[in-house]
Amino acid sequence: MTFELQDIDPEVDFPALARCLFESYEDPPQKFFHVFFPIHGTGAEAREEAIIEAAERLKLWRINDPTSYWQKAVDTATERIAGGALWNIYEENPFANPQSPEVTWFPPGGSRTFVEKVLENHARPRSKAAQKPHIYLFIIFTHPNYQRRGVGQQFIDWGIKKSNEVGVDIYLDSTPYGRPLYEVNSFEYVEENVNIPVTENPDEAWKEIEEKVGPFTFWLMRRPVNGGHRGDLAQRHEPV
Repeated sequence: MTFELQDIDPEVDFPALARCLFESYEDPPQKFFHVFFPIHGTGAEAREEAIIEAAERLKLWRINDPTSYWQKAVDTATERIAGGALWNIYEENPFANPQSPEVTWFPPGGSRTFVEKVLENHARPRSKAAQKPHIYLFIIFTHPNYQRRGVGQQFIDWGIKKSNEVGVDIYLDSTPYGRPLYEVNSFEYVEENVNIPVTENPDEAWKEIEEKVGPFTFWLMRRPVNGGHRGDLAQRHEPV
């Protein structure tokens, strides 16, 4: 089975990418995913509506952010999308003029306020450590049917090559599941980020999403430009 990295077609690919994204983060389930891509309601219909909304929003993010660069991994035998990655390639310091995130995917109220605080907490370590041009891996995912077949490694190989070409470091926020892939590719730990939003007077919507998501931890990681190689350690790991 072989995979080919391709640039996405923003007019065509986002529905399939969004579906692949949901299925990737549902198996194994990761609670933090609800913060970025919520399902409002229950049942199959609510999930389908969430995937449609996610596809539309991802397309808007792509249109409105000139730093963003999307890739898809395609199974060459079936032409199915096996995974995707969203990179931000910053030619300038992206934190020079900080702006609060606009959370349009939650209704006004406690749930939206909760997510706004989550996003502020999430960005804080990188906003301190990466006040310079850099590459940021915002999203990376592999469909469960294709996991541990080297799809994630192909995305990382591309990012390392790009980093060396343009002469900037790579940053990312790692989940526990992603850490082995990044460690074997010479990413170093910058800061552990335990995300626990707080408010003085939480309403019911805040309490509901707080219970659903709970505290979660990411690790800000950095790979210096031209820094390290996978070498023998990589040969002892199964492909991701």
